Amino acid sequence: MESRKQALILIVIAFGLVLLSRTYFSTASLIAFAPLIGLLENTSERKFPFFYWFGAAFLVFGLNAALTLSDPVSIIIYSIGITLACSAYLLTTYFSKNKLGVFTLLLFWLGFDYLILKLLPTASDAFLSTYFDGYKIVGWSRKTGYFGITAWIIIANILFYYVFLWRDAIMRSKMRWLSLMYSMLLIIIPVAISLFIVPELTPVTLAELNTVYVENSSLADLNYTENGEWLGRTAAWVSVMILVYAIIKGKIK
Repeated sequence: MESRKQALILIVIAFGLVLLSRTYFSTASLIAFAPLIGLLENTSERKFPFFYWFGAAFLVFGLNAALTLSDPVSIIIYSIGITLACSAYLLTTYFSKNKLGVFTLLLFWLGFDYLILKLLPTASDAFLSTYFDGYKIVGWSRKTGYFGITAWIIIANILFYYVFLWRDAIMRSKMRWLSLMYSMLLIIIPVAISLFIVPELTPVTLAELNTVYVENSSLADLNYTENGEWLGRTAAWVSVMILVYAIIKGKIK
């Protein structure tokens, strides 16, 4: 009963923060998925049953997609797909020693988004990057590509998970100040780079991606397919290798 209550609290918080992020305060996206990560970690430690995690993830990702996509099929495909991609993290913990820990989630998430960009680009509106689409503070995305913004948001959420939820920190009134410092630096440094160091850089936008992948416009900067996708493409390949290794390791055991 206690685990069910704790899982429900995490789900409600994540649901509320995603709703807030998509409607009024996009900065909340930097912490909105931390409760979901907490649920995933508890599932990997077998504190929660798998269906708690899967149901919660589908609902939260479904809300995120529903607030940006109009096609019901795209909403369902993206929501189920990203839930399965994140669930791949559980395979790596069950079958092999995952030395990267929950940071592996970053690879699976980016890898899935890369596949969506290639196979169903109209669903790219649901990418985490769209929380800061066109914002001057992510001007550095001109160097990392659109996936860089997604990576920034995911890493921030992972760090905030360690600050507030790892080993029930908030329940035990234990603040992890070092993790909090890392989290704040992760947010402040890229923003400072965009605003003060290289203010001439303009952020990569969803409109640019649509020009390349949805509209196939002759006006598109085709260099983006080579230079702007490196983060997602690398994450996809590394994710495949991690999964293959985990499966082989599991069979050997």
